[in-house]
Amino acid sequence: MARMSAEKGQSAQSVPTLVAMVDNDRMALLALKGILPQLLPSARWIWDAQSADEAVRKALDPETRPKLLLVDMSLGDATGVSVCRKIRMRTDRVALLGITAFSVSDYATRIAEAGAQGIVSKADIPQLAQALRMVSSGEVYTPPALRSMVTFRTASEAHRLLVDTVDDANEGNDGNAPERPKLGSKEAETLHLLSRGLTYDQIAAQWGVAASTVRTHAHRAVDKLGANSLAHAIAIWLSQ
Repeated sequence: MARMSAEKGQSAQSVPTLVAMVDNDRMALLALKGILPQLLPSARWIWDAQSADEAVRKALDPETRPKLLLVDMSLGDATGVSVCRKIRMRTDRVALLGITAFSVSDYATRIAEAGAQGIVSKADIPQLAQALRMVSSGEVYTPPALRSMVTFRTASEAHRLLVDTVDDANEGNDGNAPERPKLGSKEAETLHLLSRGLTYDQIAAQWGVAASTVRTHAHRAVDKLGANSLAHAIAIWLSQ
């Protein structure tokens, strides 16, 4: 009996944690892939993607579905928040961990509402290791500084909440399409200036702020409009 128990324990420990990542920064992908075995010894890297659409497709395909998907918050013309929401609406089989080179507080609330199990800074290796261990084992991870401000849920809880929220909204609309949330003044102005061809850096110079601030306004607009990408958000905004 003792031998059988030991064999079962060894078998459980040998089961790999299938990990994938979406990040449009190729160097960041390679860097994290290189240190992943030290951060999460059970990890087996199965794929990486640089576009939101590819990541969503692979995460939902049973043949390529990871146990843990690392989602960068800034994906060019898409957002990590929209990636998490699309996946979580469809399945609770994939744990989602947001990663960012920017302040985690810029994204924490929105990614929690989108069904992720945590968020962590790419630069904080000790917290990254802890987040990987916790989220891959079915728990949630909240950065210490945000524990009184944001609530992450397990994959099954988050999936159930998102599905129930959509069902309730559909019932309350009596068949009518829900109104799109209104954009804040800075979010609307950001889309306006981007539609005229200005870059984040050029807008930031006009406003006297950091380019990351402009990027945050743009990403919030994408999320509020339910758009698939920044270009899609601009098209929706221009059509209103």
